Amino acid sequence: MVSFEWYRSFMAVYRVGTVSGAAQVLNLTQPAVSQHLAALEKELKISLFQRTPRRMIPTPGGMRLYNQIADSIEQLESVVSKISPASMSQIVRLGAPQEFFMERILGRLPKSDDNYYTVTFGLAQTLIKQLVSGNLDLVISTLQIQKSEIVYQPLFEEKFWLVGPKDVNIPNIPDASNEGLITLEKWLTTQSIISYSEELPIIRRFWRTVFGRRIAVDPKLIIPDLRGIRQAVELGLGISVLPDYLCENSVEENRFTLILNPKRPVMNVIWLAFRKSDIHMQRTQFFLELLRRT
Repeated sequence: MVSFEWYRSFMAVYRVGTVSGAAQVLNLTQPAVSQHLAALEKELKISLFQRTPRRMIPTPGGMRLYNQIADSIEQLESVVSKISPASMSQIVRLGAPQEFFMERILGRLPKSDDNYYTVTFGLAQTLIKQLVSGNLDLVISTLQIQKSEIVYQPLFEEKFWLVGPKDVNIPNIPDASNEGLITLEKWLTTQSIISYSEELPIIRRFWRTVFGRRIAVDPKLIIPDLRGIRQAVELGLGISVLPDYLCENSVEENRFTLILNPKRPVMNVIWLAFRKSDIHMQRTQFFLELLRRT
């Protein structure tokens, strides 16, 4: 008789691509997952994977089996996760960019649920590695880093604005024609630039999209925190490029000036990343619903 756990191990290996990775996802030992696969292959009398040094490659029989059982197993896992006592109170390990979490997520966390939350701040590449290794459950990411075992769902589109101090003296530019943009760019290169890092990652992309060239100035001030950059602009220390969710209130309250919100928006998608095997987990569905309202 085929065990439900054999099918779960098979699906995890199919999605992750390795026995060791599947074991991490399922919180099992590697030998246990291997035993489940061997037992399932023996019961079904087919080979499910071609073993290679780096990955487990599904055979045609393995592909057929996955297509036949995937929906049913996912529905059963969803039911189990919803009724299991352990799921009523759990630790949710979330990775996120610090600025986005503090501005858009912290105030939306439920005040009266039974879950516990641990939050890790960092860059997208580092957080996704921790998600793959099983050290995080969910990651809010500014990048889609392709991993076969990770799913990305779009949550939010941020637009980038060029902003400056409230008393900044912007040259009179009649329109957004090429001549007007050239005049604006020349003026901008005379201003103090505030950047997240020496490489000017956000500003460089904005410049290339709006002005069609690389920026050729060095930052006057480097602050590796977008909220710190916002404060520096408000204090009159220079100009910068910031996401709209960090700028809207400052512009409305006249704490600094919106220099340029380009007609051709400079945009970035923010994603919720999670392991394929967790797609029906209660915490995953909860955060998808929560963050879609940001």
